[in-house]
Amino acid sequence: MWKTFLQSMAFLTVALFFALYSSTAAHSGDMLGTLFTAVTSVILALWVGVRFVPRLAKDVDWTWMPGFARYKVTREGGLFLGAVGVVLFAAVNTSNNLLYMVLSALIALLLLSALLSHKNFRHLEMELLLPARTFANETFPVSIRVRNHRRVFPAFSLLIDTPGRNLYFSVIQPQGTVQRLSEASFPRRGRYSFDRLTTRSRFPFGFFMKCRDYRVNAECIVCPEILPEETLEVSIPDIIGSHQRPERGMGSDLHMIRDYVPSDSSRHVDWKATAKTAALKTREFAAEDNRRILLVFDRYGSANDEDDFEVMVSRAASLSFHLIRNGQPVHFVSDDWESPAEASEATLDALLNYLALVQMSETAPQPQFDPERGALLLSLRRGRG
Repeated sequence: MWKTFLQSMAFLTVALFFALYSSTAAHSGDMLGTLFTAVTSVILALWVGVRFVPRLAKDVDWTWMPGFARYKVTREGGLFLGAVGVVLFAAVNTSNNLLYMVLSALIALLLLSALLSHKNFRHLEMELLLPARTFANETFPVSIRVRNHRRVFPAFSLLIDTPGRNLYFSVIQPQGTVQRLSEASFPRRGRYSFDRLTTRSRFPFGFFMKCRDYRVNAECIVCPEILPEETLEVSIPDIIGSHQRPERGMGSDLHMIRDYVPSDSSRHVDWKATAKTAALKTREFAAEDNRRILLVFDRYGSANDEDDFEVMVSRAASLSFHLIRNGQPVHFVSDDWESPAEASEATLDALLNYLALVQMSETAPQPQFDPERGALLLSLRRGRG
């Protein structure tokens, strides 16, 4: 803002210099110089008005001015204004002093309504509290916190538009804070940012519905919808699978039979081998080794593939979510991002954040991976699946 302000002042200073020079040139009879400098001054002033003034005005809080609030006449307000019109017509045509007194009282009531309504919206601060992350089509809590910084007068009858249902605040005491809780859900993934909250009120007499926007700063990352395991086309247990490593462990396949030692569990004693050798023998089992899953995500897609792309994103998020929650390391690979092959919550958070904001592209290259390793490929390229 300061940079824009200083640039605009510099251009206006140059425009002022040209304007002063044009005046001097006019007195000296230099018509060509007068015309050139005057036109240049006007062009610079117009340039500042078009280029810089909108930028400066955008960062100004105009809501303190009553004229920038939005008004809507209610049914009661329409009846009241109709009555004012009838009394005005009768007073003008009859010149009756009593009707003029009634008309003055009605107009005073209108002015009082506007004044109290204006005061009711002043010195309020609002805060929108959203979770940092949620999932599409999942209900989450929304909280609105309103602070009244006035020292004497309460705030009455405020209806605030929230991402969920509207919240009503009947009264907020001076120097007080009131918080209300609601619920909301977002239908699509992405980044949702809120910089203003619209607040409405019929206070004090209900003649007008006044609206005003309050600045807030809230953001929520909406991750793709997580589908249940049974709705996925690929079975999670089949993906995970297992195979035995040729070393000792806690698997189910037999690794070797050896002599029994006191530290071994009696449940692992092999009685057939014991009977043949006349010495206690125990079984050792091979260790299981879950396979690391390579999940390859292709961002390629055309404008007609938008719905299919969203389904694919949801599938990728669901597979990653269920695999990592089952303790399975997932290595996620795309053309512009790659996750570590871990089964940690940090990896899952990073993966979900990426899928929440990933964008389809017609020029996206194919992700690079080793086909011999085996991978689960999610792609919309024709001829691949």
